[in-house]
Amino acid sequence: MNQKRVLEVAAALFLEKGFAYTSMDELVRVSKVSKSNVYYHFADKEELLAGVVDYWIETYERAMDQILSQNQLSVEDRVQMFLKHLTEGVQSRDYKGSCPFITLYIQSPAQATHIKEKIGLFFTGLQMKISLLLQQGAEKGEFRETIHIYEVAALFITNLEGALFLAETLKDATVITRTASHFFNLLR
Repeated sequence: MNQKRVLEVAAALFLEKGFAYTSMDELVRVSKVSKSNVYYHFADKEELLAGVVDYWIETYERAMDQILSQNQLSVEDRVQMFLKHLTEGVQSRDYKGSCPFITLYIQSPAQATHIKEKIGLFFTGLQMKISLLLQQGAEKGEFRETIHIYEVAALFITNLEGALFLAETLKDATVITRTASHFFNLLR
């Protein structure tokens, strides 16, 4: 329970204040978990950062798998449900760190290559999931059969990251679902 609380608070603080500007003492104060307990679970701040990245990966993958497995819905409807989930997360964080992965990647210390690799693997997996969905959509006639699935999946992720950035800068989370709607219109 304490470990989960520390991860949740660190995830929020890293997005709000930045990894470099969040001290372990502040984490202890905000989380109300003892310093010895924090260090029991995380030997140092970099290990905590790796835990936070895992936290976000698990959070996103759980939401993706739950929503995207609803095969009775169209591909676009499933993706839009996931994007609505992202939108609610962005709004609940008051538009700070709209994409936790990009934010944490940029904030990671130069020597933390394992953290950057972990984030890269997340995006590789995301591209594979989007590719499978696009393939399903093409097979069901939702999209043109001539689209280049893997490249379009990469383009979708690029579009999504841009939409997340715009949502944060404009303080308008509807950008996320609107740009996806336009994207899917291009695939028909």
